[in-house]
Amino acid sequence: MAAPIKPALKRAFGNDSWTFVPAIASAAAPTEAEVQAATGFNFSCSVFADQEGISGATEKVKLPRLLCETEVYEFNGETSYSAADLQVSFDPQGAALSDGKLGWEALGDYEAGFLVQRQGVAGTTDFAAGDFVNVFPATLGKKVPSKTSTGTDGAYSFTVGVSITSQPTFNVAIVV
Repeated sequence: MAAPIKPALKRAFGNDSWTFVPAIASAAAPTEAEVQAATGFNFSCSVFADQEGISGATEKVKLPRLLCETEVYEFNGETSYSAADLQVSFDPQGAALSDGKLGWEALGDYEAGFLVQRQGVAGTTDFAAGDFVNVFPATLGKKVPSKTSTGTDGAYSFTVGVSITSQPTFNVAIVV
């Protein structure tokens, strides 16, 4: 038997990136041009750090036991995906196309597209060919202006719901 492997731990702190893009031809091979599209929005430095992201859960099913059976086993059922609402930094008085207003302008109400998540690379860097990403087909909800809290630590933001609309693709490389 081979000895166990022990990979080095990769820190997640500050190393997540997210962008929303309107079109990707193949979720299994997103291109750098698609992920960097001017019509998209890289919100890695606009979404708040407590963003929960996307989760998936596979249902466990027990079939009915027959009278002669004394044991019951579990089977995997359907898998569902869920996305937390995005809470994005927002300057309600910002000028059009300013950093504080760009997220509001770029993420259209009820817009369909793709959320692209990159893990393990500093969130302040651009997406690039060779990066491994997760691609989530998604539809946005309606944007609603809000704030992070009513206390002295509050900042203006907007929230927008996100629905995962079909099969995600995990850990695929961005191609040229």
